[in-house]
Amino acid sequence: MFDFAKSETPRSVRFKGESLPIPEAFWDAEADGPNLGALVKSHADLRRKLSETRPEPPETYELSLPEALAARIRADTDDPLAKGAMDWARRHGLGQEAFSELAALYFGRLSDVAVDPDAEQGKLREALGERAEAEIAGLGRWIDGLLGDVIAESADLHAALDRLTATADGVMLVKAIKDRLGEASVPSMRASGPKGPDASALKALQGSEAYLAGDPATRRRVAEGWARLFPGEG
Repeated sequence: MFDFAKSETPRSVRFKGESLPIPEAFWDAEADGPNLGALVKSHADLRRKLSETRPEPPETYELSLPEALAARIRADTDDPLAKGAMDWARRHGLGQEAFSELAALYFGRLSDVAVDPDAEQGKLREALGERAEAEIAGLGRWIDGLLGDVIAESADLHAALDRLTATADGVMLVKAIKDRLGEASVPSMRASGPKGPDASALKALQGSEAYLAGDPATRRRVAEGWARLFPGEG
């Protein structure tokens, strides 16, 4: 409680061991003491002004992205993290503007690890050269023929494939697997068995886009494969 009797000066009070000066506006000269009515009214006015300036939180927050990030990140209002952030903001009385600033800070940090589609497409075209469009289309047909039915039945596998092929490095990995399977049969742990591509693999390789385009390395592998399977002929 306040202690007026032990004040260090006539215009101060002690509260919890601390000496607090009393502003002139809250000093009652006639009573020679603090004007408690003025203090209470000032406190009430301050609370009213704070309640008027702080907006009521909306029932539903809009999860918007800065324009610079909109093409790189998808804002999902059903994300558990987003729902938790909205509940927290509502409990603490944040308005839409304050919530948007908070979201921009989070998404700005997230963008550091997000994939830039335009940059990845440019990197992929640089790696594949003039045949980029044909190579990408061919990879799509190959994946669909190999795993189309499996991916169609599993949303998780479909999402995993999307994540893999969202980057140029992921696409080049798929291409490397396709090219290797075209060169030879699937590797086995067995020590015995023919080494190198068999006749069906060679025929598949001959039908590949690389072979038909005249790729020297592919044509050499085909020629060496047939020579190994049928020595002395040709």
